[in-house]
Amino acid sequence: MTNPIAQFLSTLGHPFVLLPLALAFLSVKRVGFEQAWPTLAAICGSLAVMGIFLFFRKKQGKISNWDVSTRSERSRNIYQPILFLVLTVAVLLYVFKQPFWGETLFFGLMMLTCYAINARLKISQHTLMVFYLSMLLLDADLAIGIPVLILAPLVGWSRVVLGRHQTPEVLAGAVVGAIFGALQNWIF
Repeated sequence: MTNPIAQFLSTLGHPFVLLPLALAFLSVKRVGFEQAWPTLAAICGSLAVMGIFLFFRKKQGKISNWDVSTRSERSRNIYQPILFLVLTVAVLLYVFKQPFWGETLFFGLMMLTCYAINARLKISQHTLMVFYLSMLLLDADLAIGIPVLILAPLVGWSRVVLGRHQTPEVLAGAVVGAIFGALQNWIF
């Protein structure tokens, strides 16, 4: 039987749930909706493309589950498509003189780091994202950043309880996410 609390926390911390909400908030807070809408469209479009891609990969039997929990399945089904999408979005934002192209490339650098780590360790993307976003949100708005930071280790715990990750994989996600989030705040 699945632990319902762990399942709830894992769903709440899923990158497809947390990433668009947090990035939408951060984008609008920083530049207003009028300037942020192309970035918001790019985020939603990228997530839609990734979701459709994963749907068909699952239907074809190329991935064993929606979380792509098998390390050997991650390179081709998670990291390569994400890196392609991030690079495409960054180039489009730059070409059309939109904000956030640098931050988008920096996010790609974080994903590239995870891709490299994946050769040895199946880093927890859920944990990575919630720690990364908590750092960005703490810098922008403490009232939102603090609850997300409190949520972060709970999401990591949920991934272990649900059997999707081992403790070192969750710790790696926490460390990489927190470092990249803090660095992004400092650089941008």
